[in-house]
Amino acid sequence: MLRRICLSTLVALVLVGPASAGTIIVKLTFVPGTLRVRSAAATATAAGPVQVPVTVADGRGSGAGWTLRVAGGRHVTVTSITARCAANSTCTLPRAAEAPSGAVVLRAARDTGMGVMNLVVTLAALPAGSQSAPLVFTAS
Repeated sequence: MLRRICLSTLVALVLVGPASAGTIIVKLTFVPGTLRVRSAAATATAAGPVQVPVTVADGRGSGAGWTLRVAGGRHVTVTSITARCAANSTCTLPRAAEAPSGAVVLRAARDTGMGVMNLVVTLAALPAGSQSAPLVFTAS
C-alpha cells in the first residue's frame, strides 16, 4: 500500500513539473559598503619611532580612492608605510597619489586601495622634550 502511494506521488510530481515551468526573474542590487579604519592604540613619543598597525577596509566599490589621516595633537612625520592584503581579502593595494604631509598619512590614488588592507605606519619620534601624544587614525 505504501509502495503504491509513493509510486503514484512520484508519477504525479513528474507529470506536474513541466506544466509549472515558467520564467523566473531575479533582480539583484548592489549595495555598496563603507570605508572603515581600525588601528591599535598608539602614542607618539620622543623616545623613538613608533610603528602602528592600521587596517583600512574600503567596501564602497567605487574605486574613488581615500585619504588616511592621523591626529595626535602634535605634528608627526610619516617615515614609511607598508601594505598587504588582509587574510581572505581580495584587495587592490593603495598607490600613493602624493607624499605624506601634515596630518595626511596616505592618499590612495583612484582605482587603488580597494578591499581590506593591513598597513604598518611608521612615525618618527617627536622632538626631544616633547610630551607624548595619543594617535588617532581616520579615513575619508
